[in-house]
Amino acid sequence: MYRARHCLRARMFSLAIAGSLLLACFGVLDAKTHADGALQLVRLGREFKLRVGQRVALKGTRLQIKFAAVENDSRCPSDVTCVWAGNAAVRFQLSAGRGNKTITLNTSSNSTFVRENEYLGYKVKLVDLSPYPRSDRKIASRDYTATLLVGKE
Repeated sequence: MYRARHCLRARMFSLAIAGSLLLACFGVLDAKTHADGALQLVRLGREFKLRVGQRVALKGTRLQIKFAAVENDSRCPSDVTCVWAGNAAVRFQLSAGRGNKTITLNTSSNSTFVRENEYLGYKVKLVDLSPYPRSDRKIASRDYTATLLVGKE
């Protein structure tokens, strides 16, 4: 009886390992968010989301990106009619090995604002910042989520 239970547990464990490996191979487990704030892995050339204070590592590279802060959010609230759409300036910290760089990316598509920046051959682009402002509520800094896309130059 003991031997049968032991064999069953060993088989279940083996199946669990094999299933995890299959999911990882197909990219299902590619973005791993850990409850303890550990590093999240993301893929180059695919959009990913970051919350304020969160850091990611790009799979297969030494590049890490941290969402530092929203420096300014003057976007026109969605329930108001404005002459200008406004802009949000978002600060990120980039690092690869010993080097690092702080960049500010903007939500505005106006040519006077920088929406993407280059670092060590990688192009980092701000795709979106949510939530979008409303006139009846203030956005807490912890509620912001940035969508980024990183490509190789």
